[in-house]
Amino acid sequence: MIEYRFIHEGSESGPENGDVWMRSFFEPLTPGALTPFTSSLFAEVTARTWYLYFDRLGFDPPPRSRLVKVHAGRPYVNLSISARLDAERAGVECPPLLIDGNARPLVSAEKPGFFAGIKLGRGARKIEETLDALQAELPDLIAKISAWHQRVMGFRWSQAEILLIMEEIERVGANALLPYFAARHNLERAYRRLLSLISNRPLRERVALVAQASGGGRGVEVDMAQRVSRLAQLAADDSAAQAWLQAGEFANWKHSVPKTDFGEALQGFMATYGHRSFGEGEMANPRWDEKPDLLLAVVRRASHQTQGPSPTVADPAPLLAAVDGKARKEAQQLLDRMRRLLELQSGGLHAFSYILAGARRWALAAGEEAAADHRLTTPEDVFFYEIEEVKEMMTGEWNISDRSGIHATAAERRAALDAWRRRRAADLLWGEREAAVTESDIPLSPGRSAGALVTLENLARSGTETILLCPTSESAAAAALPACTAIIALQGSPIDPLAACARALGRPAVVAAAVQADGAWPHLLVDGNSGKVLQS
Repeated sequence: MIEYRFIHEGSESGPENGDVWMRSFFEPLTPGALTPFTSSLFAEVTARTWYLYFDRLGFDPPPRSRLVKVHAGRPYVNLSISARLDAERAGVECPPLLIDGNARPLVSAEKPGFFAGIKLGRGARKIEETLDALQAELPDLIAKISAWHQRVMGFRWSQAEILLIMEEIERVGANALLPYFAARHNLERAYRRLLSLISNRPLRERVALVAQASGGGRGVEVDMAQRVSRLAQLAADDSAAQAWLQAGEFANWKHSVPKTDFGEALQGFMATYGHRSFGEGEMANPRWDEKPDLLLAVVRRASHQTQGPSPTVADPAPLLAAVDGKARKEAQQLLDRMRRLLELQSGGLHAFSYILAGARRWALAAGEEAAADHRLTTPEDVFFYEIEEVKEMMTGEWNISDRSGIHATAAERRAALDAWRRRRAADLLWGEREAAVTESDIPLSPGRSAGALVTLENLARSGTETILLCPTSESAAAAALPACTAIIALQGSPIDPLAACARALGRPAVVAAAVQADGAWPHLLVDGNSGKVLQS
């Protein structure tokens, strides 16, 4: 199991009573502290999705349950309420949480009798059947959500259209999030259970064994990275493309890109992935088809890369050897389940990314209307209001005469967001009490590589061997893998889509919370086998 420690003691710590909330659930999406619009939309949509999931299982979820708590600008998902339903309706064991050396159970469950065991077995089978069904339904769902996104992007944004999409976002978003929610919920549970089966080993070693056993994958992120590599190869052999990338004038990229194989491939990439972006979980960030500068910097940088390393092949033998003989069958089943869920998680996240892009466009349209009568200083200020507040502006419930109050709200929240983004977030909340993992440096993808530490913002100016520093192990960062030799994430786990993609492409990756990019571009060695980062 993963060990946590309470961050504060005594009067500085919050009350410990209540449910347990985890930040890791949205780690593949959220780049850090979020604007109020983004965090409130996550909260509303996740609550609806949670109900859809457990209702589909037939587990009778209590309506109007609180599923997301926004703390220091970050969404935390209620772990306790889902663990209770899983235990009561499907007999799912939930490993205790280890905090300050003490094992704390999330749920207390008695051993079921014969007939109760039969009922729980039916519940467990229903979970597996639902996961299989969601995987089978995913292509049709992506097509439907993509069509919704295209409809939204085609609007001229009359007031009627703004009000129409206002009513659709949360309902359509909940259906789009369902595959990701189901995959991530069961993936995190399987991961914690697998770690508990080898609890006699140090955490870094256990995580490395899981990463080694999982191997790469066939997720959306792998396709994204391979298509960026193809763009880079085409650019390397195309002088017009090289000149265009060098000029860096991309505001009108759809019309200025050279009409060559490179230009055709870029248009194709954007047709599939243009609605995505680095930091895409924050809806205030522009999507690639709006502002492709960082993406094209990756393409330009990747055109100078040599042939990439070989993919990591899944090797479960070392992990199974570390498991007690009686539990090896369960460990193998967990690994098989995790590989399947990694694929569902990747596709589900891609489906939800259309909602994020569509919601961003709607928010900007609402912001433009509010800025026209000076309720907002700029349309982009709309992201500093919760989604219900934006709705109130659009319906007139938040009176136009309160301009000073509206402006003051944005200023206060902007200052709070700046402060939240400078602090390290708690990994877990027990009630209101913050806890952090005790071992924050872990391996994500095996291998060793050295290079200069860079961020996306200075990637184009770096040398030939680069190590990319990411705030989180977010999915869309996979597009940058062809331009680097290794990745360091400040937070994440081996079950994140970026980690699976790094393994598929043979890129070493680690979580190293203490690494900082201070402009000095230090030369580092990333050891994805041990989870360590060393000066080289």
